[in-house]
Parts: sequence; structure tokens; C-alpha cells
Amino acid sequence: MNKNSDNEKEFSKISINWYPGHMAKARKQIEEDLKIIDVVIELLDARIPISSRNPDIKKITENKKRIIILNKCDLANQDLNKRWQEHLSKEAPTILVDSNSGKGIEKVDKVIQNLMQEEIIKQQAKGIVNKTIRIMILSPLL
Repeated sequence: MNKNSDNEKEFSKISINWYPGHMAKARKQIEEDLKIIDVVIELLDARIPISSRNPDIKKITENKKRIIILNKCDLANQDLNKRWQEHLSKEAPTILVDSNSGKGIEKVDKVIQNLMQEEIIKQQAKGIVNKTIRIMILSPLL
């Protein structure tokens, strides 16, 4: 047997963990904190929305109200921005934002208010006015 085939056999026995400990710890913390969160904002790069997305976020936030923000929309193709916005809006309200200029930021509050409208009405019926809305922003790029 040659040395290369011995190395290949040894290598195939090695278990490689592509999910480092700090990522597992962060996921566990997110799952714990989600218990008190009303709305989750998933912040993506408008230039590469799928590549900038952590597939775990959709799964662990599936029972929460969600908003998708496509940031840096000024640096991306405008036609593609609209197409991505339409596509992603099928799973959650999607907003195009340019955080440098502030373009689109004002829409975030309006969408949050719309998402929370039913809960706000329920709280007001119980006499609770101006309840704090808890928001978690998740971005794999930060």
C-alpha cells in the first residue's frame, strides 16, 4: 500500500465539525433570547442576499414575526433589488435600505407597527398602553 492511500484512509476517518463552538453558543443564546422577542429582523446584503444569509435563522425564528432588510441597496442593481424584494417578501416583509444615507429606514418602523398591530390592540384592551416592542436584529455579516 502506498503512502497516499494510507493518508486518504486516515483523513476519511477524521470527523470535521464545520459548526464551530462559538457559532453553536451564539445559536443557543439566540434561541434563549427569542422567548422574549416580538419581532426578528434579518439583515442581509442586497448585493448577495442568499450568500449573506444564515440558513439557520429562518428555522429558529419560524414562530416569530419577521422582517427582512436588504441593506446596501444603493450598491446593488436596482432591477435585481426589486426582484429579490418580491421573492423574499413571500416569506416576510422585505425592505430595501441604504444605511449610509438612511434611505428606507423609516419604513422599518411602519412595518413593525403593522406586524404588531393585533397585539397592540389586545394589550390596549387589557389597559396596557405603549408596551415596548422587543426586536432582535440578526446578521451573519456583522
